[in-house]
Amino acid sequence: MGEMVSISIGSYDFLSYKNTFGDLLTPFCMADLHIEPDTIDGEKFTKRYFSTTVKKAKICLDALGYTLEVSKKTFEKCKQEKVEFASEYPRTDDFSAEKLKIDFTYKNWCKTAQYFARILSNDHFQIQNCKYIDLERQRLLPHTLTEQIVLSSLPFGSETFFGIDCEFASWEIFRVLLDAFDDDQKIILDYTNLYEGGWCSEIPEQEIWDVPKTIILTEGKYDAAVISQAMDILYPYMSKFYSFMDFSLANVQGSANFLTHYLKAFIGAKIQNRIIALYDNDAAGLSEIMSLGSITVPTNVRVLHLPDIKLCNAYPTIGPTINEDANINGRACSIELFLGHDVLVSEGNLVPIMWTGYNEKTKSYQGTITHKGDIQKRFDNKILCAKENGISDSQNWEELDILLNYIFAAFQNTK
Repeated sequence: MGEMVSISIGSYDFLSYKNTFGDLLTPFCMADLHIEPDTIDGEKFTKRYFSTTVKKAKICLDALGYTLEVSKKTFEKCKQEKVEFASEYPRTDDFSAEKLKIDFTYKNWCKTAQYFARILSNDHFQIQNCKYIDLERQRLLPHTLTEQIVLSSLPFGSETFFGIDCEFASWEIFRVLLDAFDDDQKIILDYTNLYEGGWCSEIPEQEIWDVPKTIILTEGKYDAAVISQAMDILYPYMSKFYSFMDFSLANVQGSANFLTHYLKAFIGAKIQNRIIALYDNDAAGLSEIMSLGSITVPTNVRVLHLPDIKLCNAYPTIGPTINEDANINGRACSIELFLGHDVLVSEGNLVPIMWTGYNEKTKSYQGTITHKGDIQKRFDNKILCAKENGISDSQNWEELDILLNYIFAAFQNTK
């Protein structure tokens, strides 16, 4: 017989496997696991399930590359196959090649698929023992071509998922469906029956959790430590998707120049993981990025610099002639500028930038933060307090939040 395990929103099981988790644990982390007593019809039992939200799942899927842009490409490929089939076997009804070209658009499909996703997940439509009675009523109504295609695959299409051929594309389609729901809508993976049937351990094994990690290369070990620790605090459910070069273990040197060497080595070795090379947003970092213009960067690699931030539009600087508030984005933004206003202030004032040398390639001066060691110590204490007591109102995480979401979105725009 076997047991089914599914990812559900509301009353509908969107993705399912039999006797195994398959890849259903992809958007979940260990913190999402719940093992707790429950009661159905007066009978007590232990319920085992994972729970996340639509917002978290969307961030996870986007970070893995299951983006709306990718789903559109999948849709266009499916549409082309349908058009070619209709051209080879001509029909006179709504499914003719010409009508498919005009009516079966990505926009129409998204709107239709999301509409039916809301219907299926809504408890009000699950009446008596006839679980999908509303779908049967829907089939009796007049429909557009796109609605017919989606509806024909529901409630459970054997070869299509909401009207799209779903082989290797279920997460891309699911990502589109998630936009039908509020960000705080719960996504549940209940594996109670799978465990009770002896098909899995109560705590899933590590290899089931594993996903292809995106490797983040930075200019130095402190950059990597900041991003890793901030992610653990602000977005702990995202930590499983990323890994960092261990500078101490490998005795690796850090700098913009060395980052370029490591990136070229990774590209030359044809590493298949997604890779993010993250330079400082300063003259040295931008100069190195410009030097990469002569090489072919593969599609699994993103070359980025720390993002521009409002804090740095008018930041105090110390110059060889005058001291002034200046825009240091692209000239002097290292990871320290993202540690928070509360960390950057000393004796009531922001710790200033010191201008150093002129960079010919970027036609701008390079700047560095002063009192870097003191800033880093204050941030280390901030991290320790957040781990022990949680984030407090007195702490500022705005810039790190911007940076993390910038990293999460690195692969949303496909090349």
